[in-house]
Formats: sequence, structure tokens, C-alpha cells
Amino acid sequence: MRQEPIQSVELSTIAHATEDPSKVDKALQTLLLGIHQQFTRQYLEGHHGNPIVKIEAKLTDESAGHFAHLLGSKLSKSERLVLLRDLHLHSDDDGNLFVRVDKQKLLQEVFRIAEDDPIRVKIKFNRLIGDCKKSMMVFLESD
Repeated sequence: MRQEPIQSVELSTIAHATEDPSKVDKALQTLLLGIHQQFTRQYLEGHHGNPIVKIEAKLTDESAGHFAHLLGSKLSKSERLVLLRDLHLHSDDDGNLFVRVDKQKLLQEVFRIAEDDPIRVKIKFNRLIGDCKKSMMVFLESD
């Protein structure tokens, strides 16, 4: 049985009290590109006592690889090259690639990397099939 290079994908974001929850859901659904997935919600209190909701999902097996490749195809070549150039800032030694996608742009169905108010995507590469950094590089270089 052939092992896939991508083991799992975790998505997470924060819905602030000032945000319309339906718009956050729409951004998440846009990011999932038609993959149906259940989300968990944690209702928390922010630093100043304001209500926030942490929304998370995890994809495994074939859906993880499928999602990662769809996401890679939606990011521009220049954005993938930025991730590749700064791979040391967007990955760790455990085989995780971290991508932050602009939540507000997703409402316009535009896929952009962003640091502020993102949907966080953690792509876990399978360490059993070899060098994860090399797998990440191949993933980011592919069209």
C-alpha cells in the first residue's frame, strides 16, 4: 500500500465578537473547496472579557491530501515561492507546514496568505516516507 506524503490537515480560526458568525462559516467553507467537514467550536472569553469562538477541524487520510493539493493550486505561484523561500519560518521539525490564509479575502473567494486574522492551516507531512522538508518543497513547487 502506497503511503501518502500528507498525513493530516488541521484548520483553525477565531471568530471575534465583532464578526458575523455566518461570514466566518462562509470563509471556512470557501477554504474547504467543497470538502464536507464537521467543525468543533469552543466558546471562550477574550482578554477583555469579550466572547470569542475558536473553530477547528481536522482532515485525515485521502481528504487531507486532496485538500492540501487544492489549497496549493489556489495559492498563487508567488505566494508558494514566499512559503518556499521562508520555509524555516513556516514549518517545524515535526513535519508540519503552517499556512495562514486571509479570512476576509476568502469571503471574496480569493486565496491569499495573511498574518492578521487568518484561518490557520497546519499540513502534517508523513515522516515515514522520508524527509518532510523535501516533501514540503516538492509540494510548494508543484503547479
